[in-house]
Amino acid sequence: MPDKNHMLRVVAVMHGLGFGGAQIATLEFINLLSNRIMFKILTCEEAVAQIVNSLKNNVNVDVYKVPCSVVMGYPVMSIEGMKKLIDWADVVWITDIEYSVASRIKRIRKVPIVVHVHSYALICPWWGASYRFSDVCLEGCSAWRLIGCKQGINMELRKVGILDGFRARAYWLMDFVKGPMDYVRWRGLMGSVVDDVDYFIAVSNATKEIILAHLPEVKGRIGVLYNTIAQRPWRYVSAFPDEPGDYILYAGGANPVKGPHILLNALKILLNEGIDIRLYMTGASNSWLEGLARRLGVEGWVRFLGRLPDAEYFSMMAKARATVLPSIWPEPFGLVAAESISLGVPVVGSNRGGIPEIVGNYGITTDPTPEEVAKAISTIIEQRFDKHEMRRYAAQKFGEGNAEKFLQILSSVK
Repeated sequence: MPDKNHMLRVVAVMHGLGFGGAQIATLEFINLLSNRIMFKILTCEEAVAQIVNSLKNNVNVDVYKVPCSVVMGYPVMSIEGMKKLIDWADVVWITDIEYSVASRIKRIRKVPIVVHVHSYALICPWWGASYRFSDVCLEGCSAWRLIGCKQGINMELRKVGILDGFRARAYWLMDFVKGPMDYVRWRGLMGSVVDDVDYFIAVSNATKEIILAHLPEVKGRIGVLYNTIAQRPWRYVSAFPDEPGDYILYAGGANPVKGPHILLNALKILLNEGIDIRLYMTGASNSWLEGLARRLGVEGWVRFLGRLPDAEYFSMMAKARATVLPSIWPEPFGLVAAESISLGVPVVGSNRGGIPEIVGNYGITTDPTPEEVAKAISTIIEQRFDKHEMRRYAAQKFGEGNAEKFLQILSSVK
């Protein structure tokens, strides 16, 4: 237990190679707690500039850079020469999937390690290989299970038109070899991480339950803490718009596990029913989704956008009639849903993973099928919600209070 007479000293291990929801949430915690915790960030050489630029102007945090490589989608950080930094820390916080560093830290010093679980990469090789886009592998990871999951993914990619039949079948056969190879490599990469970690923080109850289904041995050292992201949209949107726009928003990019193809098919159903609504899709320009929209005959009602600056993105979200998250895999948290509710915009989400926990009473969750998503959209755009009450809900569930809870977790780890 750290000495109560000095400020808690935390090394935040943050790869920063792909800047997504985990990195955004990590920086929000650091920004909110920098006056109560002495943070030092250990990151990859390539990520230093983006991380420094993402810290608030009044936050002074030392950033240490190390060489990194990527193995099977996991960052592997070379921490040789970082003994002084590890010796300085009261707690090491592994903020995302930098799991392989845990054992090497413990060899340097038996310092408490806390891991933030933003995904399912802890329980099977990379989240994309753990799920057939819909089926959760709940019976534990194995070489045979990995074969089935990878083959299921290839068949789904064929269904949505990303893979042609020849390549899908070829990959299906190759997975009989690649699945076991990936499993063996993954086991070697993960090492004894579960034993080396003192506490796990899951970002939703759904994520916690999936982790426990695979790793029952961590029961008693895993808790739930929602991401602290409510304040972020408010930095860019200070007031609610007078009237919503004539569009719904999808902000999941072109990854098929997010269900964009389901939404495009749902849009076609809505248009056939005479419901005149536009769809804005961010992170989807120049992707396979444009071809799908043309084949469905809905391209005239869809605006395909790239990755937008935060100010433009949140302004667009605030004016939407609804935000739609038709994910077909179990979203660990649902960052977009939390952002949307923070801005007073209701959500249509799938009943997968943590999404129902995030949405609460401020939207509709349903099966991720075109028919059910279309029905939910037609219902939600006719409803009116108390935007101020939604903002209060977001502040309570995803606000600064979670930073206080996080401080308590870090302070109590032994």
